[in-house]
Amino acid sequence: MIRHRLLAAAAVGLLTAVAALPGTAPAGPRRDGLRLCALHPLPLPAGVTHGRATAVDPTGRYVAGIGTRITDGVWEPVLLLWQGARVTAVDTALAEDVVGVNSAGVVIGNAYVTAMQRPWRYQDGRLTDLPVPGNVSGAWVAGINGRGDIVGHGAVEATGSSIALRWPADRPGTVETIDTPPDGAALAVLDDGTVVGNARVSAGSSSYAGWVRRPGGQVVRLTVPGRPNAWVLAARGGWAAGTTGDDPDGDRSPVRWGLDTGKATVVDPAVEPVQDVTAGGVLLGLRAVWHADGVTPLPGAVAGFPDVQARAVTDTGTAVGWTTTDRLTPVRWTGC
Repeated sequence: MIRHRLLAAAAVGLLTAVAALPGTAPAGPRRDGLRLCALHPLPLPAGVTHGRATAVDPTGRYVAGIGTRITDGVWEPVLLLWQGARVTAVDTALAEDVVGVNSAGVVIGNAYVTAMQRPWRYQDGRLTDLPVPGNVSGAWVAGINGRGDIVGHGAVEATGSSIALRWPADRPGTVETIDTPPDGAALAVLDDGTVVGNARVSAGSSSYAGWVRRPGGQVVRLTVPGRPNAWVLAARGGWAAGTTGDDPDGDRSPVRWGLDTGKATVVDPAVEPVQDVTAGGVLLGLRAVWHADGVTPLPGAVAGFPDVQARAVTDTGTAVGWTTTDRLTPVRWTGC
């Protein structure tokens, strides 16, 4: 996934607010003048010294992430699942990359296993590998919807290409290829079965654009007029969010698309790189939240120390991520 340096700044007074952990830290002056954004640390289980919250379901019932348990100087990964104030810890080497959780508490992620990337699912206390097609040399999951459908992509080494994949909830133990434009990868699946992702503009092209595949099979491209590249990074409800730029290594601008019209709107650069989007079209950046009426910096967004990284947001605006000081602390932000 494309992640670049965020252009953001906040008042120096935020540093004092964040230092008040484990309490609630209000933000400094609000750029939109309307919201009071607050920081709340998430609890860590005994023996886990570091943690990152990397996913939250749209309702906010479940938060998932990665912890670290240090045993005899060895750092061991731990899968973390919060439900309210309760946190479940699962010691597993597969907890390298936790990318999604739905409102039923089903968690998905990726890990490097036996010389290849493999996706996994954690459900009802069991962690299992997801099946992959025989023609791929590695596979990754990226999104899950409310009923448990999972999407992602596989790398086909023989052709040097990518194929979009879906693991349907109503057919456990199976995986299917999604028909997409060339070199496709699926990033999100909506509750109605609509899948959103990225692909080359055409076969052999060096440019990329987003795509939307409706349950009936209709595919619509998501582009930005006047820009050769556009990448979708998140989608929910009637919105998709991502980034646009002239080349993969150049400067980028955050974008929001309306899925009903395909219309693209370039938004405030403070939310580049885009991390997530709500069903109402609010964009989450690494250190700020974009609303149609302005941008709210997240508490802790002070250049230097400490650092913050947001990763996901609920439909009611609660964001999750972590702060970095002498340790990684999982947090959520409310009222942003």
